[in-house]
Amino acid sequence: MNQKVRIVIAEDHTILREGLRSLLSSEPEFRDRRGGRRRPRSYQVCEKFRPDLILTDLSMPRMNGMEAIKEIKRQSPKTKVLVLTVHKAEEYILATFRAGANGYLLKDSTHAEL
Repeated sequence: MNQKVRIVIAEDHTILREGLRSLLSSEPEFRDRRGGRRRPRSYQVCEKFRPDLILTDLSMPRMNGMEAIKEIKRQSPKTKVLVLTVHKAEEYILATFRAGANGYLLKDSTHAEL
């Protein structure tokens, strides 16, 4: 049996976080590691559980998204970071990849795209 992909969802909006958790729970290959609402908590979870993937927004309380990505990658270099955001500007996209993100997806994307 294949090992499930361990995911942390770092999203400060409860309804979005719960919606993502619900969408991903329908996919048998994913296992949610209970991500938090705040960045520091999310990368603490990263340190503890070493997730395979973190879904994160750029605009969250307490820490700039680029700083959070760098910290996640520093603590757990093998963890993939997928940014899920409303920011469409090229400057955000480029800065996100420079910070170490592995992917960038807009919040108006479909379930299939996710």
